[in-house]
Amino acid sequence: MNRIGKRWLIILFMIALGALSTYEMRQLKIGSYFKAQVGTDSPYVETEKQMMEEFAIRDLLLVAIPIQDNDHTLQEVITNIRQTKGVSLVINPLQFPLTLGKPSIAHRLGLIGEYNGDRYAIALIVISASNPESVSKSIFQATSGYNVKFFGSSFIGAMALDYISMILRNLSALAIAVIFCVFFYRLRSLAAAALSFAPTLLATFYLLGIYAAFGKQITLENVLMPFITLVMGSAASLHYMSHYLSLNVSNPVERAEKAFKEVSIPILMTTSTTVIGFLSLCITRSPAMTELGLSGAYGITAAGLTTFAFLPPLSTFVKAHIPVSQSDRVDLFFVENRKRNLWIFLIFATVISLFSFSVKREFHVLMFFKQNSEVMAGAQIVRKIAGVTVPAMIRVQFDIDPISSEAMSILQEIQQEVQPFSMRTISILDLNELFPDFLKNLAFLSIPEGLFINRHSNSAMMMVFPKDSHSQTHRDLEKRLQTIKLPHLEKISITGENYKYLEMNDRVLKSQSVSIFVAVAVITLMMIAMLKSFKLGLLSVIPIVVTLINIYGFLGLFKIPLNVISAYILNIVLGAGIDYAIHFMYSYRKKLPSPDTLIRTVELTGKSILANAVGIGLGFSVLLFSPMKVHVHIAVLMFIAMITASFYTLFFLCGIARSNS
Repeated sequence: MNRIGKRWLIILFMIALGALSTYEMRQLKIGSYFKAQVGTDSPYVETEKQMMEEFAIRDLLLVAIPIQDNDHTLQEVITNIRQTKGVSLVINPLQFPLTLGKPSIAHRLGLIGEYNGDRYAIALIVISASNPESVSKSIFQATSGYNVKFFGSSFIGAMALDYISMILRNLSALAIAVIFCVFFYRLRSLAAAALSFAPTLLATFYLLGIYAAFGKQITLENVLMPFITLVMGSAASLHYMSHYLSLNVSNPVERAEKAFKEVSIPILMTTSTTVIGFLSLCITRSPAMTELGLSGAYGITAAGLTTFAFLPPLSTFVKAHIPVSQSDRVDLFFVENRKRNLWIFLIFATVISLFSFSVKREFHVLMFFKQNSEVMAGAQIVRKIAGVTVPAMIRVQFDIDPISSEAMSILQEIQQEVQPFSMRTISILDLNELFPDFLKNLAFLSIPEGLFINRHSNSAMMMVFPKDSHSQTHRDLEKRLQTIKLPHLEKISITGENYKYLEMNDRVLKSQSVSIFVAVAVITLMMIAMLKSFKLGLLSVIPIVVTLINIYGFLGLFKIPLNVISAYILNIVLGAGIDYAIHFMYSYRKKLPSPDTLIRTVELTGKSILANAVGIGLGFSVLLFSPMKVHVHIAVLMFIAMITASFYTLFFLCGIARSNS
């Protein structure tokens, strides 16, 4: 502990690391969103890869352009789009080839219509570039002054990249302000709040600097890493500083040494259990969840290391002494009403658990975005006018020429089979509508290779727009395709963003129980070892296990679907919620066999546990301002889960404890 007396040296070292990290952060890159939903062994990934090799269409971007009589806006927008690099085809709905601009064709194809009293024309943009998100972003910027709306997978990805940047830039600053206010309210000292928050804040900078130095991108999978580090990693700092302020030791170095000695074990335990909660996500069979788990574990580990290394020396600058308050109404509520509270715990937990039966599994691309976002604004317009949602891509393999009359008949049959599950389809058959009958054969021969057909591989592609985003609709569509058996039809395969999300959801939820079981087992063994009691170790994990069960109930109560994101919350809550039992039981065990063990334990830990739960909940509540709907779900669930875990811990452990030794 000699480092405690070398506080100025520690400060210089922290500043140097902070400056280096800030310098490296200039190279921090924002990456794509959820590009690795599933592994390369997925049939959807295999089909997608095959289609990328055979067809020139990387994405079909739909642009909703407001039109009026004698308005040149449409033509100006189309001109700007055609000048964008990476665009291979632009279809103006009012200027189809050989149709003399008859709007009836556009109406029949669903490319002109009204939405909320405004008339729109839907331009079809075929993107062939290898980076369609970048092309969509360029189109969005080139048409920014025309009040147009966009929809397409590439546009969703482009907006996700913008949202990630906004989250890092704006919401991180807001989270810092909220957590600092929580520290100040709990410690009642500006200096103590600033110094105790400094290691966690610097840990966030260090981690971002490391990401930048090694070229690791910030994506939708790990964008919450700064929040996790700030919000959850700061718990150890708050616990240490609270204990430091409660000690009545005149020498600051001796005071820091005593505080560190008394809280180092529970802090090490809480940091380790939180890391284990995140690492358990790596057991799932999803690259995205593995990235989520690793990024969270990195953040908590960095916060724990900086707290252990830097906070004890920094705390010696704080002279204030805030003794542990004597029993007040809060403490007495948990002790004197412990039997009643135990019944409240049992009844409330049972009632909430009943709602778990109404939980529904659902996961698709549009679940990520709020209704007022740019993505959903465009999605609503094109769905209403053109009948277009997030597409499924069908690859049709023939044993004949894909532009032969037999192949066209097969495509028509497939189109009819998928009709009950779709709003519309787009394929070579739709291009057929653009030409008079006497020119159809000539037109087919002039179609560029890779535009809906590939004559080298005897294959064709069809874009199917499901009638809704529900998982069951997509499964029914896939099952129907598997039943189609026709002459000259070798194989039908399907892929799409929503299918990859469905597979990721199924894989994660199937392995979720295993990851939770492993994490609970490891944490239980750690509790038994720390408390040196098999009985106390088992009892200490009951509140958090019940909390995990109740999270399913809260999902049903608030109609939040069960998916990868909500499953992610279980592992976070397990790792963070067990902290309350660690602090309570460690203090309780140390004070045995004192005749006032329970009340002294509650005095020391009760309000700190509640303050920590509120602090974490408020920290995550910053995500309510995120443009991502899934982040709102995380904010709501984390606030409820942490408050629930804190009260369950105090209600249950106080309820089963005896008021004396």
